Amino acid sequence: MSTPTIPSSDASEPLLSVGSITAGVTALIAVVTAFGLDLSADQQTAILGVVAVVAPLVVSLVGRRRVYAPATVSRLLAVRGR
Repeated sequence: MSTPTIPSSDASEPLLSVGSITAGVTALIAVVTAFGLDLSADQQTAILGVVAVVAPLVVSLVGRRRVYAPATVSRLLAVRGR
């Protein structure tokens, strides 16, 4: 098992909320339908249904790579001598 690196204290927030992803897709659907893409209400609902399932998975995968448990951070800092 590899030792994770100590996170930077000046790193920005790595996660988007599921709500912001859903809002972005909703806005995208509104724009493309306004410019002529013919999506029925059922198709729009289906797209948003897929987003409702996929968005939490994406957020969790990104978050898992960027978030450290307090015990891991304590252990890394102890090894570093802090």
